[in-house]
Amino acid sequence: MNIKEFYNTLDENYDSILDRLISPDRIEKYLNIFFNENSVGNLKQQIENKDFEIAKNTAHTLKGAISTLGIDRLVSVISKLQTALENNEAEQANDLFQSFEEEYERIFHIWTNAYIES
Repeated sequence: MNIKEFYNTLDENYDSILDRLISPDRIEKYLNIFFNENSVGNLKQQIENKDFEIAKNTAHTLKGAISTLGIDRLVSVISKLQTALENNEAEQANDLFQSFEEEYERIFHIWTNAYIES
């Protein structure tokens, strides 16, 4: 599976991300960085510790990275999560993080099993 097929599998707009990042190699580079850093794990820990100020900043950074990568489904959930964190809504933040984490894991699974192994 190539990068375009990966985005098509996610039902995301490959042409839009290609316009933004110029080449499939750059898209792959940034996807690898995104999937290899521990921002999602850090965010989970921050929410569990109810450290919403730091979690809000982490969510904001993740939202920017995910937006750049053109993964709109994750952007939608992380945006709602960021708002819940800004409003110190612990229960909603936990629920939204769970939704975010499930979608992230689904996408990561597609990336590792379909793209990396091909």
